[in-house]
Amino acid sequence: MASDQPATWIKKDYHVHESHSTDAPGATVERYCRMAERRGIDEIAFATHFIVWGPDTGIGLSPSQIPDYLEEIQTAQEATAVTLRSGLEVDYFPEEERLLERVLGENHLDFVLGSLHYIRGHDIGTRLGSKEFFGGRPLEEALDSYYTGWREAVESGLFDVMAHPDYFRTHLGLTYRDPIIWERFGSAVYEAIDSLRSHGVGFEVNSSGWRRGMEGVYPISGFLEAAREAGVDVVTVGSDSHSVDGLGVNTSLAVERLEEAGYARICVFEGRRYKRISLRDLKLSAF
Repeated sequence: MASDQPATWIKKDYHVHESHSTDAPGATVERYCRMAERRGIDEIAFATHFIVWGPDTGIGLSPSQIPDYLEEIQTAQEATAVTLRSGLEVDYFPEEERLLERVLGENHLDFVLGSLHYIRGHDIGTRLGSKEFFGGRPLEEALDSYYTGWREAVESGLFDVMAHPDYFRTHLGLTYRDPIIWERFGSAVYEAIDSLRSHGVGFEVNSSGWRRGMEGVYPISGFLEAAREAGVDVVTVGSDSHSVDGLGVNTSLAVERLEEAGYARICVFEGRRYKRISLRDLKLSAF
């Protein structure tokens, strides 16, 4: 491994956006491969946006572009020892389940991340959408609505893993002054976690919280501990990188959070089937 120090990454990164996501300009598959080789990262799961409804459809792939995207990854695999996994980050819209099922079934993918950026017509990843969704009602009520939608996504059967389980925290400070604590997540989150276990769907520990000024991962420790206690044992770790320089960044800190919550393994995927890897085996010698 070369001179990027101190290393804040592990050997796997299971949430990487390349340039087919228009919010990741210049982040080509080939450039990610070279950076992974430099940093000692031996496996990347590309999770380019796929959004079929709303104003952000142009951010990601259209259905007709997916075959070329998959071919690009396959071609890049021939020129690197880094294991490349082909995946998508798919925004969930309940009224579009049939379309999503058809498109995902038509393409050979290793890994499908489900996301809930939109809830009840509000884009909670934007400042305005967050204020519209959370404003004027108790936090617990809003989060019961959020996690009801999240549970519906889990139970759709479309996804292998759910991305950044409390992504709504990104702009929550615009509406609520007090820091968010687990005890205010409401009751529906427990039903959502139970659905993960009963439907065999995993969740992601996403290290982009540091990049977004959260000083932590998505999700918070209370979610991690509740998931472990509920028996949810399919977990992935990803940087949610939208730039080549962001590959793997702070994924080692995500692993620390998992260890603190009592987890000993994460999962990697091939052909939408997972296997578990010990957290000990993910760490680079530079740690």
